[in-house]
Amino acid sequence: MLNADFVRGGPVVLVSRPQRNAGLGLLAALGFYCYIIKFSDRVLTYKTKKSGGGEGIRETVLRILWQTCGYREALTVTKLSLMLMLRTFGSVWVSRHWGKIVNSVVTANFPRLKQLVSEFAAATVALSVLNALLKFYNSTLRLQVREQITRWCHEMYLRPGYTVYYRANRVGEHRLENCDHQIASDVQIFSQVFTDVVSQSLKPTVDFIVYSVELSRVQGLATPLTLYAWFAIASCVSTWTLPPFGEIAATRQHLEGQFRARHSDLIAHCEQIAFLRGERPEKGVLNASLDRLLAHCRREHHLSFNSEIVRQYLNKYFVTVIGFFLVSRPLPLQRGGGPKPSYNND
Repeated sequence: MLNADFVRGGPVVLVSRPQRNAGLGLLAALGFYCYIIKFSDRVLTYKTKKSGGGEGIRETVLRILWQTCGYREALTVTKLSLMLMLRTFGSVWVSRHWGKIVNSVVTANFPRLKQLVSEFAAATVALSVLNALLKFYNSTLRLQVREQITRWCHEMYLRPGYTVYYRANRVGEHRLENCDHQIASDVQIFSQVFTDVVSQSLKPTVDFIVYSVELSRVQGLATPLTLYAWFAIASCVSTWTLPPFGEIAATRQHLEGQFRARHSDLIAHCEQIAFLRGERPEKGVLNASLDRLLAHCRREHHLSFNSEIVRQYLNKYFVTVIGFFLVSRPLPLQRGGGPKPSYNND
C-alpha cells in the first residue's frame, strides 16, 4: 500500500493509487451508518419497554409532525441539508488550502503564497454566505414548525360543538392545568429543539460520510474501520451510562407547567385569598411546587455531569489518542537513521 520515493534527496512515503480506496470508504461509511440506525432503534425499543411500554418518543414526534407539517417544511429541510453538505465540502477545501498555504510559507514560495491567499479570500466570501444561509434556514424551519403545530392545536382546541377548551380547563380531575403554557411555551420549545436535532443530525451524517471517504483515499480502509470499531464500543458504553434524558426533559416541562399554573391560580383567586387571609398557605403551595422543580433540576444536573465525563473522554480525548496512532502508523516503515518520511500532498 505504501512505497518510498526520493524527492529533493529525502525519502517520502507515498500512498499508491489512493483513489481505489475511496469507493470502499464510501461503502464502509454507509454500512456503519446503517449499523448506527439499527443500534439506535434497539436502544429506543429497550428504553420504551423498560419505561413500561407505550408509544416511544420518536413515534410521538413523528406522529405530531405527520399530522401538522407538509411539503413546505420538507422543502426547507431539503434546503438545509444541501447547505450542510456544501459547508462540509467547503471545510474540506479550506483544510486542503491551508495545507497548501503552509507549504508555500515553509518553502518560501511567496508568489504561490500570494495566489493562494487571494484564492482563499475570494472563496471565503461564498462560505460566509453559506453560513448565513444555514442560520436562515434553521430559523425558517423553527418558525414554520411552530406555526403549523400551533395552528393545529388551535383547530383541535376550539372545534365547534366540542367545547374542548372548557372541558380541558374546568371539568373533571384530569383537566389540563396549564393549557396556556403547553400551547404558547411548550410548542415553541419543541420547535426549537426539533430544529436543533435536525441540524445537528444532518451535519454529522454528511461530515461522517465525506471524511470517511477522505481518510480511505489518503490512508486506506484500515483507518476508518478502526475508528468505526472504537465508536461502536464507545456507543455501547455511553448508552449504558446515559440517563433517560427524554423522560427527564418531559418531567421537567411538566413541573415547569405546574409551577406556572400555581401562579396563575394565585392571580385568578387573589380576591378570595385576600379575603380569607390565605397568604401563608398559598406561599407554602408555591414554595412546594418550586422545591419539586428545583430538586428535579439538581438531579438532572448530577446525571448530566456523570454521563458527560464518560462521553467527553470516550468520544473526544481517547479517540484522539487512537487518531495519533493511526496517523503515525506508516512511520515505522522507516528504517535506519535516515531522514524522516512524510506523506504526499493528500
